[in-house]
Amino acid sequence: MIEMREFHQLIVDEKKEELVEWVTETMNSGTLTVRTLYNDYLIPSVGLFECPFQEDPLCIWKEHLRTSVIRSIVEIVYPYVLKEKKKKIGKKIILSCPEREYHELPLRIVSDWFELNGFSTIFAGGNTPRSSLLKAVEYEKADYVALSVSNPYNLCRIREMIDEIKNVKQTVKIIVGGIAFENNPRFLEKLSVDFYLKDLAAIDRFSEEIRG
Repeated sequence: MIEMREFHQLIVDEKKEELVEWVTETMNSGTLTVRTLYNDYLIPSVGLFECPFQEDPLCIWKEHLRTSVIRSIVEIVYPYVLKEKKKKIGKKIILSCPEREYHELPLRIVSDWFELNGFSTIFAGGNTPRSSLLKAVEYEKADYVALSVSNPYNLCRIREMIDEIKNVKQTVKIIVGGIAFENNPRFLEKLSVDFYLKDLAAIDRFSEEIRG
């Protein structure tokens, strides 16, 4: 098994082929689980990404390339998510980012995590038009809507979105998360949310409570 720092360096060096081969081999051999991959490798690695734009004008470009590498890993892991999935919990959740929120990769990982815990998941991704999400809440008969915000400038948009979702379907429960909430905890007091789930461990606890 490689160490997390070595794993992160391979991402920085954009060694996608090498990483995909390592993940596939270790998953197939049973020496690596989805939970270990996400908890011990992918989430910590994403947290190490920095973008000092003034010092390195290419940092945004590099961040996009590294994100692409991680996304490739996440996509090939999905069959293992289904294999490791717990017994179905009987609840459906839509996962989305508000309009102009493009940082969807953390939410993509969260979607798999809910899936591992037995939820039926619908990943809508980043920059979801509000009108489309509102229609989807009714159409999909979702029990929960999870909204992720990384850019703090999008916090005001999410307040309006939550109010409109509640108007469309009062019984749906709203879950929020993302670095923007972590850095602006007082903003949560202004929102009509049902749950704030900070990390993967919080999703585990939440899922166990729902499962009873």
